[in-house]
Amino acid sequence: MLGAIRHCVEHDFLDSFRADLVASRTSVIILSPFVSPARCSNYYPVLQVLNARAVAVSVYVRPEPEQPDGLRTHFREVVRGLESAGAHVSLRPTMHEKIAAIDDAILWHGSLNILSHNDSRESMLRFESPDLVREVLSDVGLNGAGTRVITPPGDGDTTAKAEVPSCPLCGKPMDEYGSAGVWLCPDSPQCQGIRPISEVQIGTTPTPHVQGPSLIDIACPLCDSRLAIHAGIVERIVCSSPACKFALEPRLSAGIIRILRRKGHL
Repeated sequence: MLGAIRHCVEHDFLDSFRADLVASRTSVIILSPFVSPARCSNYYPVLQVLNARAVAVSVYVRPEPEQPDGLRTHFREVVRGLESAGAHVSLRPTMHEKIAAIDDAILWHGSLNILSHNDSRESMLRFESPDLVREVLSDVGLNGAGTRVITPPGDGDTTAKAEVPSCPLCGKPMDEYGSAGVWLCPDSPQCQGIRPISEVQIGTTPTPHVQGPSLIDIACPLCDSRLAIHAGIVERIVCSSPACKFALEPRLSAGIIRILRRKGHL
């Protein structure tokens, strides 16, 4: 169901991710809010090879006005470079997801901006699981091979019906995850800010149901202890070792938990 989880940080992500790109055979989907000319130049040769092999490459980024000041002036140049290398670039306003899906089988998911990272403390996790690829792409409004199925604001979007709350820890405007029933800080998982949707919509705070963690047969990528499901306001997959602080962000946790339950492992 799920193979070993691999953890990569800034200094080893690029080579590992490019190796997966080179080995791809059918499709690549990349969600990276920000793009920089320096980082994207590391991908152009690989994308050209994939284009020659007829591998479909879809890239989703924030539009030009939402790029940081230092990147905005180069945005059109970078988009032209990506498209010249064979990628199809789509704009995805207000996105914060950092995700890549390769051949509908390999998932990269974390906090590192794939097309702009440089000297950061962010990281990415690598999974080999077609089920998890489908779960995560569905959760972010994409259904395989880059097909866009994003719901326009106001059409089934509950965010438009409620005031956007501020993160209780850092004060940033939060992002709604309707399927999990929570608002999360946009800097999750680095910032652990979370608020129940019901608290914002009706002004009450439900009492969380807390129970002991349930161990699952997946190893922590940091310490090799077994991971566990911790139930609170929202279920989350965490390391079972008290000395290790590893935790998957809630949406990724929800996807893995759904798969485990569907396959009878919980």
